[in-house]
Amino acid sequence: MIPNRTQRLGELLKKEITAIISRRVRDPRIGFITINEVEVKADLKSAVVYYTVIGNDEEKEKTAAALKKSAGFIRRELMLGHLSVKSMPSLVFKYDTSLDYGERIDTVLKKLKYL
Repeated sequence: MIPNRTQRLGELLKKEITAIISRRVRDPRIGFITINEVEVKADLKSAVVYYTVIGNDEEKEKTAAALKKSAGFIRRELMLGHLSVKSMPSLVFKYDTSLDYGERIDTVLKKLKYL
C-alpha cells in the first residue's frame, strides 16, 4: 500500500521535528521527549504533533508549555530546512495519552493475575 501525501509529509515532519527539538531547541523545560506521530490535516495547513514525555505530571506540564512556546520556532526551522513544501503547516503539540492508558491496563491485569 502506497502512503498518501499527508502520511508521507507526516513521517517527514516527525523525523525533522525530532531532530530540531533534540539539536536546536534550547528550552530546559523540555524533558525526555519522544515524537510518536505527526498527523497532517487533509488541507495541509495544520499538523498535530503527538508526543510523550518520561516524568511526573509537573515535568509533563513544563514540557507542554515549552513546546507551545517553541512551535513557531520549530515551524520556522522546518521552513528553512530542505523540505520541498509550498507552505509549512502550523504545528499543534498534543500529549499522547495512549502509553499512559496502556500502562493502566497493564497494572490492572497484573493485579488481577495476583488475586
